[in-house]
Amino acid sequence: MTKIVFFDIDGTLLDKKRRIPASAKLAILELKKQGIIPAIATGRPPFLIKEILEELAIDTHISLNGQYVVHKGEIVYQNPMEAHLVERLAQAAEINKQGIAFAGSEMIAGNSLTTTGSRKWQKKLSRILPFSPPTFLINAAFKRSDKIHGNRPVLKEYYENRLIYQCMLHATEEHDAYYSQEFPDCSFMRWNPYSVDVCPNNGSKAVGITKLMQFLEFPIEASVAFGDGLNDQEMLKIVGTGVAMENGREELKAIADYITDKPEDDGILNGLRLLEIIK
Repeated sequence: MTKIVFFDIDGTLLDKKRRIPASAKLAILELKKQGIIPAIATGRPPFLIKEILEELAIDTHISLNGQYVVHKGEIVYQNPMEAHLVERLAQAAEINKQGIAFAGSEMIAGNSLTTTGSRKWQKKLSRILPFSPPTFLINAAFKRSDKIHGNRPVLKEYYENRLIYQCMLHATEEHDAYYSQEFPDCSFMRWNPYSVDVCPNNGSKAVGITKLMQFLEFPIEASVAFGDGLNDQEMLKIVGTGVAMENGREELKAIADYITDKPEDDGILNGLRLLEIIK
């Protein structure tokens, strides 16, 4: 019997206009009526999912690609990156002249290439934010620093004095081999041609789900997950039933137990009906 259903956000709960379809809201309401827990499982940091959690009245979430797990306001699990890895990643990004951002639970700080030096980065980043980049910057979700090495007081102070759970690197696929070789203690999860999430290699959405299921004392077989991206692969493999969105990556659809429609085509509702979890 299904006890909990995990939903990725971008490309899964959100449609192409970055809105939650009415059918998805209805589906989540039906889950609650049956005593099934709806949960978020996303690469976003917690402060960038607050509006969605409030809109859907969801109080269980796995954020930062599994590094931060919360149930009913309680932090169930957290897995921050080691400080020396964060420092080395900052140095590598400088050497390669790439943008890098450091995500904590309440804020993101990025170097100048992520804020002012790269319009491509801002355009890509804007697709996962619930508000536009200018507002994002004005509200200080991103702190700015002109450099990430040498004279970099703002950024360096940020990541040296806070827990960093994930880095977001602005690097194309041609750099994947370099970073994988130089940082064997990190896991690299690409989510578009320009950007890759960097986490501890002992962390993923699957790990976060495992920790939560242990906390709730639910068998893993009682879980279902919906996703669309490469960072959802381990999640769909570990849960009892994995569902890929029609708009998802082909690699993900190849390993999914089921494929449902796009978000804007009532994919969440149709998928839960296909599994006979709701009517």
